[in-house]
Amino acid sequence: MTTILALDPGFGNTKVCINGHVALMQSAIARPQSVGMAAIGMKTTSQVKLIRLEGYEFAIGPGAWHWGNLLTSRDYSAIASPERRALAFGTLANLLEPGEYVVHLMVIGLPVNLLQDEIQAQAVLGGLKAYKGLHIFTTDQGEYAISIQRLKALAQPVGAYADWLFDGDLRLRRGGRQAEVAILDLGMNTLDLYAIQDGKVEPRFVGGDKVGVRRLLELVTETGHDPEELDANLRTGRLRLSSVQMESWLSEVLASIERVWPNLRRFNAVIPTGGGSLVLGNYLRVALASKGAAVYWPSDPIAANVVGLWKWAAYGAAGSA
Repeated sequence: MTTILALDPGFGNTKVCINGHVALMQSAIARPQSVGMAAIGMKTTSQVKLIRLEGYEFAIGPGAWHWGNLLTSRDYSAIASPERRALAFGTLANLLEPGEYVVHLMVIGLPVNLLQDEIQAQAVLGGLKAYKGLHIFTTDQGEYAISIQRLKALAQPVGAYADWLFDGDLRLRRGGRQAEVAILDLGMNTLDLYAIQDGKVEPRFVGGDKVGVRRLLELVTETGHDPEELDANLRTGRLRLSSVQMESWLSEVLASIERVWPNLRRFNAVIPTGGGSLVLGNYLRVALASKGAAVYWPSDPIAANVVGLWKWAAYGAAGSA
């Protein structure tokens, strides 16, 4: 059996899917600061997952900001950095028991905004080779040895398309190949717009903008907090947003969409995905429908990309077997 690992290294969540099983973790990471015995008689503010990789120790996931300065970088060149790999492997450890594993193919989803800049994309693709080979790391669960044999990169929205195209048993959706499908991927940093028909990209409908969830958080007048903290408060409901703030953000998102997709009626399906789509929820669904879009809402907009990336690779592996 071919073992396939899909990775969607988002700036809001890091998502992995191995052999159809999904895990995600908020993309917050820090080098934990030792306080010695300064907390004697007290409890620390939060318990976080620790991972040791390549001689470094990292605190990852929600609450990592309590343990040191966050290392999260918005620069695409950081996708293959040790801290991003620590996030990927730490998330993967939530699905696996300690031990040795061979991954025959790892599929990595990359942002459209990055891939449109060919020079920057080539540099990032070269850096991704750091994922290939043997990786030994430890978490509180124990020691892992993951050997990755092959790598493949795809645009992240291809995942949402594949998740729509294939069911859980990798059977094709009826009429799916002929359908013209638009994918609207609203993440932490960017909005990616992508259109596919018969498995082929339509260049005129590819684009995007930096109007992700981070733009919404910029509208919130809280000071002294990292975006990851505000994002965590948003997820847990501690950060309340007014309808005015939501509609202001929505208007920016819709303006970006209209520049690339002036007429939504032409598409057989419009698929919103990403954490931003989940945050906007009905605001986005109703706005798209009012413009004539045939909206297909994934069962899990956050995981749709990574599940679909795994399906795309698994279908290809089955066809070549």
